[in-house]
Amino acid sequence: MGSAASSAAAAATEQELTDALKKLSPEELAKLKTALGGTKVVVVGWGPVGHAVVTKLLAKSAGALKISVISEESYPAYNRVKLSSFFEHRDPNKLALSSPEWCREQGVELIFGRATKIDRSGKVVEVDCNGQSKSVQYDELVIATGSKPWLPPVPGLGLEVEGVFVYRSISDIFKITERAKFSTKAVVIGGGLLGLEAAKAAYDLGLETTILEVAPHLMPVQLDLEAGKILQSKIEALGLKVKTGVKVLEIQTGDGGLQGVKIEQEGAEEVLATTLLIVGAGVRPRQELAESCGLELGGRGGIKVDQRMKTADEHIWAVGEIASYNGGMCYQLSAPGYTQAEILSDHMTNPKADAKFADADLSTKLKLLGVDVASFGGSSDFWFKRQYSSSGEEVMSKVSKDEAAGVYKKLVFTPDGTKLLGGILVGDISAFAPLTAVSKRPDIGGLSPDELMAGQMPKVDDGGDGTNLGDDDHVCNCHSVPKKVIREAIMKGAHTFEEIKKCTKAGTGCGTCIRTGPQPKLLAHTLNQKGVEAGACKALPFAHDDIEDLAKARQLKSYEELVTHLGYPAAAADGDKTALGSVLDRIGGKPKGEGLDHVAQLKALKDDLWKFVDKMNCNPILVRLAWHDAGTYDKSKTAFGERGGANGSIRFSPEISMGANNGLDKAVKYMEPFKADYPLVSYADLYQMAAAVSIEHAGGPKIDMKYGRKDATGPDQCPDPKSRGTAGNAGLPDAEPGPEGAFGCGATDAATHLRNIFYRMGFDDKGIVALSGAHTIGRAFKERSGTVKEGYGESSGCPYTVSMPKSCPIRNDGGYGVGMPGGKSWTTKWLKFDNEYFQPAVYEEKDKDLLWLSSDRCLHQDEGFKQYFMLYKDDQSAFFRDFAEAYKQLSEQGAQFEPEAGVTL
Repeated sequence: MGSAASSAAAAATEQELTDALKKLSPEELAKLKTALGGTKVVVVGWGPVGHAVVTKLLAKSAGALKISVISEESYPAYNRVKLSSFFEHRDPNKLALSSPEWCREQGVELIFGRATKIDRSGKVVEVDCNGQSKSVQYDELVIATGSKPWLPPVPGLGLEVEGVFVYRSISDIFKITERAKFSTKAVVIGGGLLGLEAAKAAYDLGLETTILEVAPHLMPVQLDLEAGKILQSKIEALGLKVKTGVKVLEIQTGDGGLQGVKIEQEGAEEVLATTLLIVGAGVRPRQELAESCGLELGGRGGIKVDQRMKTADEHIWAVGEIASYNGGMCYQLSAPGYTQAEILSDHMTNPKADAKFADADLSTKLKLLGVDVASFGGSSDFWFKRQYSSSGEEVMSKVSKDEAAGVYKKLVFTPDGTKLLGGILVGDISAFAPLTAVSKRPDIGGLSPDELMAGQMPKVDDGGDGTNLGDDDHVCNCHSVPKKVIREAIMKGAHTFEEIKKCTKAGTGCGTCIRTGPQPKLLAHTLNQKGVEAGACKALPFAHDDIEDLAKARQLKSYEELVTHLGYPAAAADGDKTALGSVLDRIGGKPKGEGLDHVAQLKALKDDLWKFVDKMNCNPILVRLAWHDAGTYDKSKTAFGERGGANGSIRFSPEISMGANNGLDKAVKYMEPFKADYPLVSYADLYQMAAAVSIEHAGGPKIDMKYGRKDATGPDQCPDPKSRGTAGNAGLPDAEPGPEGAFGCGATDAATHLRNIFYRMGFDDKGIVALSGAHTIGRAFKERSGTVKEGYGESSGCPYTVSMPKSCPIRNDGGYGVGMPGGKSWTTKWLKFDNEYFQPAVYEEKDKDLLWLSSDRCLHQDEGFKQYFMLYKDDQSAFFRDFAEAYKQLSEQGAQFEPEAGVTL
């Protein structure tokens, strides 16, 4: 806008401007808003669908819109479909669909808080941001608040009861994980999708788990009775208990909260003793905002929207699980939400758009407790009219099952058998994509229902890629991505699954279009047609790790099976088996270290640990595991086991159950697959090598360590807790004195306490200060030590220990890598091993967000310690040198080596 126009605008009265704006056509007004900075769009809810709205609006508006997104959760938008995979890594970032950095780069304003009120007349959303109110103006408002868990009306059931949880968010998982530490049994109410995911969470936590379902069988909305029973048998084979046809009568409580669940089954009452209950009985739309501002609701709840996803208010839209299409169904799956986001963005950015939401593909495929399950249909009638369980003249059904193998297949046709209406697959879902495509066609291509059941498919021009899918058939049902879009992305340079995800979103939902679907064959064929050589070999142009993961998902054991089910057979070559040797060994069940001698296994293990640490950002917990295994050493004792030291005994209950070792069971589990792969390496060596790798990976010194440590063989070789003086703390230093002012060893000051502990291990003052510097990559958690109020999870952390809102680059390489968020750290970059621990910014205790305890404070106040503390403050190389020397001593004293001189790499 020029200076003359600006002056004229400044001279005009507010009323004159209002009158002038009223005379503009909608198109002219839209152009004016763009010139003045764009229409202001506010999206309430940063879940998967809310994020899809943001990305699609950005793409279709060419940046003309000013977008703000309000996020109630303090995590980036994340993939709820894969919530249970959280137990594999405990890292919210690995579920994330976005990041604060992405929002900043795209010009999206990210507001963390809970939307509390919509003022429709003033076009304002009120937001509670940690107790402070903020008003957010909008031109267009998108409500994507999703659903909330539903609690059945059972006497005594409520989230205020200690031990009762829902399963919906990452925060819920953290709460469940903590309760599980003090529980042995779990009960899950609900045997549908949500309940079975919750049951998997309890199972992964090692709890004896019972699933309660009111219906006669599991997953009653997606499966028929026979499929539900086969799924039940496979789940029970894992050790879980399933009770169907159950009525929950009462939740029983006592001291400490939940005590039991009273149920009735087949007329008999029973009380299931438990201290942990997860409710996964369904969800309801989060419609409170809409109700309070007077928006019209649907007959079954949710916000009523039309085929454009617009509400009764011309400036308010709704998508996802909150949207009630024409006042009817609220779709509780991600795929319909993504379709709705596409339609909404079309209409908001183009007044002439003709896209209409009319129906939704409710096909689902997922892995529940290790069992592949899928149901698909050509229209929503397949589920709403319960065609999947119909019998009689209205449909024709064909069924095959192998109860021993746990495989079930049901196809439902029109009565004349000419059209496939849908189907159910359990155990083997490899035909999901082509069968789903057939169900959307007008007929089955001249085949008979029996031929389709037998695995024959209507002939389709798939271009020779072996997918049996046409260009417009969907490869990814979650995001409705047709084959031609993926192929075009590959032709333009997306040569890996990750690159395809970024370009097309295909594979970012449930992931089965990659894991058990047609995407690998499409990628292999297209790369070969393009003449691109990538990955392991031409026939299987994927990374070795990807091939191994795909093979395990599909239970493929041989090269021939790999090429047939994943690759491009025409490109198979004699040398492929050699190129794939390590993968073929792995999928055949051969440990990585088989055939390698002790030294070779140690070297290969070191490489694998480096990759693992780099992926998991778990440096601190592995250092802590090794330190606590070795820190039991008592130089006054001589007998192996009794004297403590690095002998792997921390994996046994007398050690791992000690309060100071709280949380280290996770690290022990991390290490088990490595022990299985490299059986010649002892647990003691494994733990110490993991720590040495973690320190070096974080930028610290290389530890000149020797290997060959002998393992303690059982709990009887753990040192006697009573011999340590500080038995409750595993013989390690206490962070603070007890309530009577004394430390566990009896000392009343921290310096004396540290000397009592470390002198027992053979260290001097220099070693004490140097080893204390390892806190530079550490954190404390309320749940582990009780020394801080900060605990597990994003909402419980400090600015330096959370991934939001800054996602601080705290790794040694500058990359993002918070790992599991939460707790309180000693330093601002706690995944970087340096001498920050010794800097005034830390020890002067002016930063309330950094940790500094009595055992730290004495290091720069006690004269014996202070000389080394100040040396390390000024000279990082001196710290690294002395730390490496002290840690080598810590990791070796008390150990018994075979051979006696040890092994060096």
